[in-house]
Amino acid sequence: MSDQNIGRYRAIADECYARAKHARYVLDKEAWLKLAAEWTALAEGAAWRRSNG
Repeated sequence: MSDQNIGRYRAIADECYARAKHARYVLDKEAWLKLAAEWTALAEGAAWRRSNG
């Protein structure tokens, strides 16, 4: 996994957090936060595999 991909995952997570912050409805906010958490987990897992792989 390249650093570029890890950075991309983190950027997508950041975008999801930003969309959650501006969501009008609770369900939308929850969905964006869930997506953000999943992208963050992907980034962290990829970073861990890169350093320990």
